[in-house]
Amino acid sequence: MEKDLFEPIKQYFEVQGYTCDGEVRDIDLYMERGEEHAAVELKLKLDFRAVQQAALRQKTVDTVYIGIFMPKNIYSRSFRDKTYLLRRLGIGLLGVSKRTGKVSEILPPEEADLSAFRRRNRKEREAQSLEFSRRTLKSNTGGVHQEKLMTGYREDALLVLNAALGLSGKEEYEKGCPAKAVRDASGVARARQILYDNHYGWFTHIGTGLYGVSDAGRTAAEEYRSEIEALKEQR
Repeated sequence: MEKDLFEPIKQYFEVQGYTCDGEVRDIDLYMERGEEHAAVELKLKLDFRAVQQAALRQKTVDTVYIGIFMPKNIYSRSFRDKTYLLRRLGIGLLGVSKRTGKVSEILPPEEADLSAFRRRNRKEREAQSLEFSRRTLKSNTGGVHQEKLMTGYREDALLVLNAALGLSGKEEYEKGCPAKAVRDASGVARARQILYDNHYGWFTHIGTGLYGVSDAGRTAAEEYRSEIEALKEQR
């Protein structure tokens, strides 16, 4: 229960010279040390409501913590994402061991500068911009899940598929289309890699450097006919 967090965290701050008490105008743990006012929100788990309540406490006190039982997933990406929000807000996080009652400061109550995060995530920022620039159609709907997205890679693969289909109908390529010919016909610089990877199962490897179109590829060509035509017009 949340009240089981109260005593160990209260003692943790009393050792640091704070005078503490519980339920001061709905604040779980309120404390003062000289002119400093601080608060701790006691929660069984770190969720949006915990963050929301802690942020609201910042309106009236100098320092705010959230106190939880020490989580098992402290090194998981999900937990790191939650602590990122706390760092941006300048909210501290305390963990209490269920076994020993020991209190550990997981995160200090210090507001982190956004520019520092952006520097550390520069590669992801560049990857986002690159993926956006590679998309010609920009036809996806946001907020969807488990649907086929029209990525830059899929757009290139569709152009490669269309080129391979066109070449396979010619007599000189009846034994397979050379990757170079597909690249030249599609205008896709990474056509050879797309053929080799065969990520969508649209192609068949016939021989060294020779490729054909699978039944799945012919089906995809019909399914994406309008997208292929739009891509050909805009590239």
